[in-house]
Amino acid sequence: MKILNFSLLRRAQRTLIAVLATATLTTTLTHASGIIPSVNGKYPVACSNVEQDFSRVKPGAAASDYWEGTPLSDGSHYVTELLVSPADALSYKVTVPKVSEIDVFEKQGGKQLQFAAMACYPTTATNTRADYVLPSGIKVPKMQRGAEAPLIATNPEVSDGKWPLMMMSHGLAGSPLGDDYVQVAGRLAAEGYVVFAPFHADARYSRIHIDNVNDAFYVLTKYAEIAEMESIRPLGLTQGLDYILSKPEYASRVDQDRIVGFGASLGGMAMMLAQGAKITASWGGAERVIVRDNRYKAVVGYVPYSGQNFLSAFGDSNGGVRSVRVPYLGIGGTADVVAPISRTSQMIEALGGSKYFVTIEGMPHGFRVQDAPEVFGWTFMFLSAQLSRDQADRVAFNTIVNVPGGADDQVKIRKTLAWGSREELEVVEYYAPDIKKYFMTGRASEMSLLDSFPATWQRTGQRFATHRLDAPLGAEMCRFWANDGAMLNSHFYSTSTSDCALIRAQPWARDEGIAMRAQSLIPINTLLPPALPPICPDDTVKVVRLFNKSTINHRYMTETLLAKTPLGTQWQNDGAVFCAAKYGE
Repeated sequence: MKILNFSLLRRAQRTLIAVLATATLTTTLTHASGIIPSVNGKYPVACSNVEQDFSRVKPGAAASDYWEGTPLSDGSHYVTELLVSPADALSYKVTVPKVSEIDVFEKQGGKQLQFAAMACYPTTATNTRADYVLPSGIKVPKMQRGAEAPLIATNPEVSDGKWPLMMMSHGLAGSPLGDDYVQVAGRLAAEGYVVFAPFHADARYSRIHIDNVNDAFYVLTKYAEIAEMESIRPLGLTQGLDYILSKPEYASRVDQDRIVGFGASLGGMAMMLAQGAKITASWGGAERVIVRDNRYKAVVGYVPYSGQNFLSAFGDSNGGVRSVRVPYLGIGGTADVVAPISRTSQMIEALGGSKYFVTIEGMPHGFRVQDAPEVFGWTFMFLSAQLSRDQADRVAFNTIVNVPGGADDQVKIRKTLAWGSREELEVVEYYAPDIKKYFMTGRASEMSLLDSFPATWQRTGQRFATHRLDAPLGAEMCRFWANDGAMLNSHFYSTSTSDCALIRAQPWARDEGIAMRAQSLIPINTLLPPALPPICPDDTVKVVRLFNKSTINHRYMTETLLAKTPLGTQWQNDGAVFCAAKYGE
């Protein structure tokens, strides 16, 4: 799952750099020209401190063994052992859940694992810091030394001057300092992203190699070890994101509402797991969610690993990604035997949000110089469209057929939902067994508070998506706390202005403002009776309001979930009240 053939790369490095420096994307699609980028980088780039003392490398070993966590005769090693100034590098601890919490972590459960990372970012035109030359001859551009602070430029394209943040996850047996990824991170940063790339060092937990991934006997006999290694990756990403956002020198320069992901090969799998996809936790078919990070607004998977023909990566037929709604672009090669496009296609088809799959004819599980315009072109125009608050940009992206360049790229899957990730609001349902009350909220602060009292408030598992308050879509939804100080204690939601006015006039109604925006039901006008019930837009489902006459409590449930949920006679069905998009149920 290492994305590049290093012998090919070393022969082509100068050519690749020249391609990235000079190639441009031109197109006859004039209606989409506003979002198709140049392959030229827009901004100069600098990177965080990864200065190393290579005299510490043990005889017979290479610096890359430390970057990749390769075990030597005396055990595993890591990049932190080579760092000249560890306190000034990006370094953090990753807490692994106990095996009693997630049974995938048989060996590493409960441990604190050391992680390091590299960040690259658009820098000021006046940054004169020297490049840092690696043993391979590749340079880390304008690298910080010692305790030097990052010199992150002001983004001239937005009023607050902040940049989108990109989490980058490398492939198996790779590292941010591998010949390929240094250049990829730099190219991503040059387009206008602050890029954060952890050193996963998978060999610390599993010794699987790229040559073994399509060996069914090897994978099945080592699967517990491999699944644990794969599951540590999304922990490193999620807790790494927490870490970089805790550092003021970075957090103050990035827009936390524009966080995206770029994963290559096994990094593509890691990005899916970070979004809450279910991993195939055992060769017997057990499925587990490792973590769910809702901060991402779009994800790109380059030759993303989704399992082999004998074993899916995300549960049965890769259906474990159904609850993932983040807009996703997959880029795959028709000659890839490590991440076969049949599995990639299966995974992308199962996703619940906007999704796209672009294939490049004849591309193996690696990078070819001639594919640079297509790979970066599709990546940047997809992210630009998804991070825009203008739906017209997503519509324009939906019309692009290919990116002119040296390869044959084709769109195999294309589905654009009515709204993108930046417009969506996750709504979660809770239940308090002691008082037998249900509560629905889309406010992150309330979710955090209720999740901190698991004995009192428990998630029911129902989630759906509406719209954020600042979304240019949907109707405003009022929220009232119906509380008379006695029996009446419930929350009421509606997108109907007449309903909201009626409730507001009641003495027991406490107006809690606009909770969210949501798609209203669409009436169907017919000339002749009987009247038809209203409908919801495509890719959404009706949400029904229920009222419990015994506990005096409202509950809001998707129509599909209601159809398979037995309810007692104490529940009164008030009918559908708004539309929402489903996550997994």
